[in-house]
Amino acid sequence: PPVVKLETVSERATGQVRSISGVVEASDRSALSFQVGGRVTEVNASVGETVVAGQVLALLDRTNYQIALDSARSQLNSARAKRSEAKEDLDRKLALIDKGFVTQAAVDSARAAYDGAAASVSVSMSDVERAQKDLDRTVLSAPFAGIISSRDIDPFVEVNAGTTLFEIQSDGNLEVQVLVPETIIREVDYGQPVSVSFPTLKGEVFGGAVSEIASRAEAGNAFAVKVTLVELGDADVRTGMSAKVTFNFQSYLNGREAFLIPLTAISIQNADLGQQNGPRNGGNEAPVFVFDPEKEAVFERFVSLGDIRGNDIEIFSGLSEGEQIVTAGVAFLHDGMAARPWRQNRQQNQ
Repeated sequence: PPVVKLETVSERATGQVRSISGVVEASDRSALSFQVGGRVTEVNASVGETVVAGQVLALLDRTNYQIALDSARSQLNSARAKRSEAKEDLDRKLALIDKGFVTQAAVDSARAAYDGAAASVSVSMSDVERAQKDLDRTVLSAPFAGIISSRDIDPFVEVNAGTTLFEIQSDGNLEVQVLVPETIIREVDYGQPVSVSFPTLKGEVFGGAVSEIASRAEAGNAFAVKVTLVELGDADVRTGMSAKVTFNFQSYLNGREAFLIPLTAISIQNADLGQQNGPRNGGNEAPVFVFDPEKEAVFERFVSLGDIRGNDIEIFSGLSEGEQIVTAGVAFLHDGMAARPWRQNRQQNQ
């Protein structure tokens, strides 16, 4: 009979630990653009410059917008004057109608003229408000304190409304974005504490907390998760740096018992990986070969698989503590095959 290498089932799985690589980003980021178009007259910020909230970053030529505002104001004054005349005419005719000096038709006509003049005033006021906003929009200011991360604007060039000219990121709060596999995304929760390390900061580990969880998967069936960094202190952590986020899923097993066995003990070619109409009625299952010392033979047994941990895999059912399984050459075995356990001393003597 062939000699097989055995291992005793004993190691139990504990809370799952996963480390996932990600990239540092600013918690607050914004793309800045003018809401109106025009010719740039001033640019007051450069890439890498720190700015404060409300600081003026760029200006447009205000001439045409100032003319439009002055014209709107003139129209408003004219509309108000016509409304006053219409109001006086209406009041005069209302006073004369009781004496029989004017007809009801004349009063109705005066009232209609007044209503039209009042409507014109409302329209003119809206035009003034819109012209004032357009004039104010010729000034581009920083929405919050931060650092200018990109700039695509120069003086004396024409820009269109809505074109991104600056990108600004907050100078303070940082976060790490990672892609969490679908197999463990259900174990991630808002506010969950994690540990974060950086390749450039050897030996230092920082705290973090899950702040965002994507509702849909991205490439590779992974979900985007954002982790807010806390208590960085004086550590020199910058946006764009790579980071490693470590999740400790203490509740991962949810009261279930699992063993860890070597991946080499699994006969993958005979596995039943989620085949709902298969002989075991679905689930991720694969066979292992259990050695029976009394019969001096190996017997195929299907086990329920969990996640891979390094060179081991979780087994949730199908094995008992103390049983011996074959850990090498399982592809060449079959159910009930006679076998001898490998013993190091005997092999050396031979």
